[in-house]
Amino acid sequence: MLRLTVAILIIMSAGTFVGAEARMYIVDDDGYAQYRSIGEAVATAKDGDTIYVKAGTYRENIVLEKSLILMPPRGEAGEIRLVGDGSDIGIEVLADGCRIEGITISEFAGPGIYVASNGNEIRGNVLENNVHGIFLNASSGNVLENNRQVGGYGGIVLLSSSGNSIRGNVAEGSILAAALLNSSSKNSISESRAVGCTRGIYLITGSQDNVFEGNTMIDCGYGVLLEAAAQGNVIRGSEFENASTAIALNLASKNIVEKNSISNSTNGIALFSSSENRIVENLLGGIDSGIMVSGGSIDNLLDNNRIEESANGIVVTESSGNDIVGNVMAGVRWGLYVDGSTEESFDNNIPESNQIDGKPILYLYRRSGEVVSGREFGHITLAFCEGCVVKESTVSNDALFVRSSQGCSIKNNTVSGGYGMRFEASINNEIAGNRVCDNRYSGILLVESDGNLIERNTLCRNERDGLSVLGSDSNRVRMNGADENGAAGIRIRSSNETEITGNSIERNGVGIALVESSGSIVYRNNLIENGVQAEDDGENLWDWGILKGGNYWSDHSCTGNPCQSSPRLIGYTAADYYPFGERDGWK
Repeated sequence: MLRLTVAILIIMSAGTFVGAEARMYIVDDDGYAQYRSIGEAVATAKDGDTIYVKAGTYRENIVLEKSLILMPPRGEAGEIRLVGDGSDIGIEVLADGCRIEGITISEFAGPGIYVASNGNEIRGNVLENNVHGIFLNASSGNVLENNRQVGGYGGIVLLSSSGNSIRGNVAEGSILAAALLNSSSKNSISESRAVGCTRGIYLITGSQDNVFEGNTMIDCGYGVLLEAAAQGNVIRGSEFENASTAIALNLASKNIVEKNSISNSTNGIALFSSSENRIVENLLGGIDSGIMVSGGSIDNLLDNNRIEESANGIVVTESSGNDIVGNVMAGVRWGLYVDGSTEESFDNNIPESNQIDGKPILYLYRRSGEVVSGREFGHITLAFCEGCVVKESTVSNDALFVRSSQGCSIKNNTVSGGYGMRFEASINNEIAGNRVCDNRYSGILLVESDGNLIERNTLCRNERDGLSVLGSDSNRVRMNGADENGAAGIRIRSSNETEITGNSIERNGVGIALVESSGSIVYRNNLIENGVQAEDDGENLWDWGILKGGNYWSDHSCTGNPCQSSPRLIGYTAADYYPFGERDGWK
């Protein structure tokens, strides 16, 4: 009986089980096993065999041309280190059905593990400072699980590879991409984590139908970046924190981005020249720009996303045909912004199901004769509208924005706590009786908008100007009150032939400023206790002769309504020759 036991032990020490199809081999760099190098054991082993590698440091390149298992002995502690020996590749897997587990692979000039075969398992390895961690080339059906990538150029790289399961991996450090997919399809990346990478997950060259679910990206430049015709991919249920751009689609189509959480990042979700994507039910918070659609992005769906405590909510520029529905914004400085150089850029579907702080967004495009009365909104846009009326309504967050519209009446509304009223390339509109106060920019801003009537508005405590007119001619500014605005009560810049009359302008930084403008006439206004009462560097009139007189100046004493012998100088070249001695002296 003793002889039989000894015989069995001798056979086991040789690495062979009697009657078993698969064999086991033990490698120890200290020389206490059959083999001192992994390569020696690999050369001896056959398909289906297992090579147990004991703790130690091995400087070699391994080529697996047989279906082998490389792993540490069960229950043994200590690190197995495979260190670069000048070779490009640490472990080269050329046979199907191999398994590599529990090895630290470092300092190779190429991939730590290179796979050009199918159906392999790569689990629990550490890849340190190799050019690539794990590289799959035309390889499918592999499982890459719980591996850790530290440093290097790329973490897990897939080239022309499909049907792989990549789960629970971690990438740390200045890696260009934790996972890079090039011309690769139908792969799954789940429950993985990237920290401090330039790109978390990077898809290029037509990679399609991949699924990314339940991943975490922290401190990455891009969390997920899809480029170069990447399509049909799904990014779902993942978390992004402190990214430059959490999710970016560039020239990408028909992808789904849903139920992700993005926080404390510069940009949340960005689409550039991308079409037919679905951006659905994502949660964004603490973002500079929540969702951006730009560069000719068309026919995308933004549905039921929530953006909280962010600088900008949804920004759409130079893009058309997008459906923006059911999105909710709370605590955003600017909820919706749509702009572009062509009319087509404004042709997006944005219904009132979108909300800012519980109030709907009103977006009217190419409407004629529509009347909006007595409503509360978080935002209003009129784009390419004609003869529309917005009256007795409130805008409590963004702005009342009028673009390329004419003949509209904007009357008796209240716009506060946002960015006031903005008119761009809009002509012959009536802007009357509105209260525009306590906004973060100018109260009313006109840009390249001619022939408008601005009358009987209250413009107070806006951070910039009460009324700012830029590059706009032949506007009439009548009987408005501009009080305690941070910059100017009324500022006319690069605008000609403006009539400014009957306004009361009090306690502003500057009362009336005419800058690079000419042909304007300023008369019968009250200028009271402004830091600088008036500025003018052009050829403008500050009175209408003795018949109608000039203006009342709280810092200029004279007798008569108007005074005839005591002009009020304005800078070095202009003067009000017929000022009034009393407030409202013309009445």
